[in-house]
Amino acid sequence: MTTKQFLPLPYGKDDFDNLKADGCYFVDKTSYLKDVVDTDKSYVMLFTRPRRFGKSLFMTMAESFLKIDSDNPGDTTLQQKTFKDTKILDDKEFCQKYMGQYPVICLTLKGVQGDDFEDAYYKLAEIVSAKADEYSFLKESPALDEKEKAKFDKLCDEDYLKNFDKKTRSYVTSSIISLAKMLYKHFKKQVYVLIDEYDVPLAKAQEKNYHDKMVTLITSLFDFFKTPPKDLKTNELYVKKIIMTGCLKVAKNSIFTGVNNLYVNTVVDREPEYTGIIGFTKEDTYQFLKDYELDDFAQTVKDNYDGYKFYDKEMFCPWDVVNFIKKNFNFQQNCPAEKIKAGNYWATSTSSSAVYEYLGYLTDSDTQKMQNLVDGKSISFKLNDSMNYDCLSQHEPNDFWSLLLHTGYLTVDWEKTDALTPNESNPDDIVVRLPNLEIKDCFTKNIQKRFNDVFVNLKLPGKFVNALVKGQQQDISNILFDMLQKYVSIRDTATKAPLENYYHGFINGIFTSCEKIVSEYHSNYEAGNGYPDITFKAERNTKAVIIEIKATSKAEEMDELAAIALRQIEEKNYAEPFTKIAKITDIYAYGIAFCKKDCSLVVKNLKAKK
Repeated sequence: MTTKQFLPLPYGKDDFDNLKADGCYFVDKTSYLKDVVDTDKSYVMLFTRPRRFGKSLFMTMAESFLKIDSDNPGDTTLQQKTFKDTKILDDKEFCQKYMGQYPVICLTLKGVQGDDFEDAYYKLAEIVSAKADEYSFLKESPALDEKEKAKFDKLCDEDYLKNFDKKTRSYVTSSIISLAKMLYKHFKKQVYVLIDEYDVPLAKAQEKNYHDKMVTLITSLFDFFKTPPKDLKTNELYVKKIIMTGCLKVAKNSIFTGVNNLYVNTVVDREPEYTGIIGFTKEDTYQFLKDYELDDFAQTVKDNYDGYKFYDKEMFCPWDVVNFIKKNFNFQQNCPAEKIKAGNYWATSTSSSAVYEYLGYLTDSDTQKMQNLVDGKSISFKLNDSMNYDCLSQHEPNDFWSLLLHTGYLTVDWEKTDALTPNESNPDDIVVRLPNLEIKDCFTKNIQKRFNDVFVNLKLPGKFVNALVKGQQQDISNILFDMLQKYVSIRDTATKAPLENYYHGFINGIFTSCEKIVSEYHSNYEAGNGYPDITFKAERNTKAVIIEIKATSKAEEMDELAAIALRQIEEKNYAEPFTKIAKITDIYAYGIAFCKKDCSLVVKNLKAKK
């Protein structure tokens, strides 16, 4: 066992000061501060990345770097300690100009949600009140007049802000710019405004059906973006810069309408200066693994958590990497290497409700695209880079794929995107793929749940069984055809398994919802002189069904293969266990042949009444 001392892991740490105070391992992203704070002169900057990629940590790092000491303005002792050994301290000129020199308003909107609009508003009121309390020194500020101090007192009063009347709501929606004006007057310095997870309230509101009201609220909160107020004496803007993070750009709604100096950086942008700003690069990840003596498992981590391509950089989700190290570090120290496992940590960290809602509205073409993704292929679609959350209710397929891309289920296949022929494609066309094994697992579980739920809601499994135990050939054929159009197989193409296995899984999937209407269901169970694909009993065990499956890539072979399957049932005497039971009045044997999304079947009652 090694005697090396390891730093605490930054598990669940999304606050920079807290992470550094606890002495946790830190992947240094401080060099990006100069690009964001100084180099780019945009008034509003928005960075969109999937959940759990480290947006909050970056924002609190920026706050920690910039924030002025209210007791001793200009004193950077705290920053010198917190940022010790980070890259940004090498840039003396930048640090002298910005480090600890500006008032900062940093708030996250991830908690602004509720079952209805009023609940969500109360959460925003709580956030505003808590933020105002951080600037309690303003109560005694000689730079503020009595009217401004009275307004500040109301911003600190949570109960007052929760009155929910029109006047009170105006205090809440003007809170950011009001605080910025007060901080500017107190410190005589422009203010940086940092807003993390700005679009979470919109996403949650869409789920709970109060999206329009939330758009109005957030639009009012950000209203000062459009015509930034300034100090009449100095002619300076109160707010120097606004930096935001989220998942979607949402530029179609009124939130950003009229915001002229807005820079947006998304997962599909090509500016190399920002591709690695949020998330772990390949180099970050491999060094992290090496520092915890898990570098022998770099390939395992790459297979399961790599695959995101933000233009020129391979990116890993930090949440996954930290969890992998946390879960396996002790195993590596004390147990055999085979104990090291790559778990699925992303599945429980992100909401898929919006994604799942779409699944019932996909066309057959989109279902095939989904199948292609599961099979390891890339797909193309027209990107809606500025979709709004209320677009989701329209269930447009391109919005569905765009949502998957922005929320981390997909990543851009840049090589194939760049290879698109300009004359044959739209400028918004993009090629994407599943990034890694972990996301494939999340993706397929959602698909499988959708597959089961849709079939259950349509009562198709019950109709299918009812037709099977009555020998209704045409009804069975119709039901199977309709199901095949929506089905997406969760199959492993790398195993080169027989094509029949694909359709065997399809039939097994149907019967997972039939526990209460069938009994003694068996798959590949010994009977007679072989192993029939599927057998079961139904209708109080008075009916028996035997199914043999064949598959082909040629449609013209289906009828012949179905007949061969039926003969196999008879020749191998699969019905033997049922023929000995007097209670069973009918034994229906089915030969079913599949070709892509079509099928042919034949049926014979092996115990028909004389």
